[in-house]
Amino acid sequence: MLLAGGVLAASLTACDSARPIASETSSADSVPTSPTVEESDVSFNREVTQGNFRFTVKTYGSQDQRVASIRSYRGAAQTTDPIRTDISGAVTDVATGDLNGNGKPELYVMTDNKKANGGLYVFEFGERGYTPVTLPGTPAGSAGIGYSGQDTYRIQGNKLVRTFPVASSTDAAGTAGATTAGSTTAGGTRSVEYTLDANGRFVMGPVTNGQ
Repeated sequence: MLLAGGVLAASLTACDSARPIASETSSADSVPTSPTVEESDVSFNREVTQGNFRFTVKTYGSQDQRVASIRSYRGAAQTTDPIRTDISGAVTDVATGDLNGNGKPELYVMTDNKKANGGLYVFEFGERGYTPVTLPGTPAGSAGIGYSGQDTYRIQGNKLVRTFPVASSTDAAGTAGATTAGSTTAGGTRSVEYTLDANGRFVMGPVTNGQ
């Protein structure tokens, strides 16, 4: 019996040693493991806060496709495993907000991706997890006439403001709003405001045309 007990104890010890050990790590401790990246290849690194939430955002690589690593903390505790995702373009800004006032902060990652409906990644964070937020898509109705991408975004109060160049009325009429990038400067710019509803969906609001 003593021999059997010793064998069982050794077996349990071996199993325990093979288990991954959870630990709290800072944003500088490690890099994404899937896909593989080089720690020295950091192309963006910033920390932002929203209330007692704190987020660190890093990207790796210098090509159009990059790897983003996002860590979220509430106080000193990490609220979820690091997010590792592919993004298109270089990050131009990172912002936080709670646009629908539900106590769950959103993280907004903006890039210089010029493709239609590109250039934005949004995540909503809770106590122990996160949810990707569906992006607005092509502006509805007349706001979408002359739209071909090249969006920029900013948080203004409790709204997301999206600005993009639009085609001249002649170009827009000739192509039903589906103009190509590079021909969308003659008509000035257009800004569209969005609120975030209780279900985490963007709702289109006022539209402003500029020069």
